[in-house]
Amino acid sequence: MALPRSEVVSVRRREMAFSEEQHAVWRDLYARQLPNVQQFACREYLEGFDILGLPAEQIPQLKDLNAVITPRTGWSTVRTQVRYSDAVPWYHHFAKRQFLITDYMRGRHEMDFTPEPDMFHDIFGHLPFMALPEYTALQDLFAPAFLRATDAQRETIKRLAWFSTEFGLIREDGQLKIFGAGLISSFGEIQHVMAGKTPVRPFTVANVIGYEKAIYTFNEVLFVIESIEALKVELAAYFDTLG
Repeated sequence: MALPRSEVVSVRRREMAFSEEQHAVWRDLYARQLPNVQQFACREYLEGFDILGLPAEQIPQLKDLNAVITPRTGWSTVRTQVRYSDAVPWYHHFAKRQFLITDYMRGRHEMDFTPEPDMFHDIFGHLPFMALPEYTALQDLFAPAFLRATDAQRETIKRLAWFSTEFGLIREDGQLKIFGAGLISSFGEIQHVMAGKTPVRPFTVANVIGYEKAIYTFNEVLFVIESIEALKVELAAYFDTLG
């Protein structure tokens, strides 16, 4: 069934041509962030990073990323001209197991932190995870819950996604590691968090719903999960109450 026009994000099926400056920004972001993720990222991200084999010198084309991701998990990536998608069309694409990659690349004045998700965030932060079936099983929980939820419940779901898959932490062998793609792709905030400057609380639905998303600043508090499976159990218990 076709979606209403207001609920569809404009997507590009063709490949993009990038400027040398865009490739250079990618190259510099990659070089700066690679030591951070090697030191601080969770083992799942590092496993996916090795599988995906993101190029260090240039922005990858989606056909090459999909050639790795789709056979492993059934998900695919599509480009969008929308720089910051409203949640409703985003979750309609999630329901089709499509991950949106924006056309936008940050400028050099935003190398440490950008309030908007750009293609470096989308690709470097998220896509290594999307090569892992245990991770995409987590992502598969969100869209059905969101699309049947009330407006108020949708706000809670957006916060749960923000403080888990975007800015979550995970406990690994007794140490805090980075789980959220927003942290993985942010040179400034990953340093801030791993220096112990951000308060951390256990991830539960009850804990998370009291906090707003921080789009233009670093987050004032973050939440830690014990494992992907524990996160799935916590989310599923809440999502089962919706509708």
